[in-house]
Amino acid sequence: MINLDVKLIEHLTLLAKKFFVSSIFFLLTFLILSQAVSGQSWRRKSKPQLDKFTFVRIEWMPKVDIRYMRYFSGPVPPWAHDFPIAEQHMYYQLDKTAAIDITNIPQVFTLQDDEIFSFPLLYICEIGVWEPENDEVDRLREYLQRGGLLIVDDFRSPPEWYNFTKQMNKIVPGYTKRKLKISDPIFHCFFDLKEIPMNSPYLRDGYIPQFWGWYDDDGRLAAIVNYNNDIGDGWELPEQLGEFSFEAFELGINYIIYSMTH
Repeated sequence: MINLDVKLIEHLTLLAKKFFVSSIFFLLTFLILSQAVSGQSWRRKSKPQLDKFTFVRIEWMPKVDIRYMRYFSGPVPPWAHDFPIAEQHMYYQLDKTAAIDITNIPQVFTLQDDEIFSFPLLYICEIGVWEPENDEVDRLREYLQRGGLLIVDDFRSPPEWYNFTKQMNKIVPGYTKRKLKISDPIFHCFFDLKEIPMNSPYLRDGYIPQFWGWYDDDGRLAAIVNYNNDIGDGWELPEQLGEFSFEAFELGINYIIYSMTH
């Protein structure tokens, strides 16, 4: 029989209690703050202002699985990374640079919300483990077939790319995907970019940014994908990210203008 020092046992018991309490505190904090940032408080059920541009973000949640704990690295769910500051800064730049009538209200909807069909553009981020349900697949397919544009942002690595393309093959199985070139119209519809921006917050981790497009049977760009990139970070943190933020705003404004004119 192993004899353990009484003080050692008491010490280990105290550590176990502290760990348990800390774990419960972290879980409660995550749930409370996630609810606080939830799209419920940002949704507007009033009739959309169709004569003004509204930035719409898609709310989604990954499965709670140990493999996906990176997506719960803080109190904010993955769909809400950079929210709502990124949108607020983008609204400011749109008003200042492009003279577009804007609502100034960051909107959040799920793919089940009928309101999404009133807007030309949807933004979704951190989709590395995104697995939409069948009804969400059908709704997003309908949105894209009606002429909407989807911006996909903030994901990296081959496993995340594999999962994303797998989901897109379910959503729009007949669409063609290809890597974008600087000659593509989306890079020239407002700002006339001379080269594809290659800055990215993920460069430090060895991920080279790529821009991909999903095209329907008529050759219309239905989804613009910022792979190995996070332009939402550039919108949120212009003072910290400098040149990258400048490029991110140019890209974002081009995406928005493109969605409103194509």
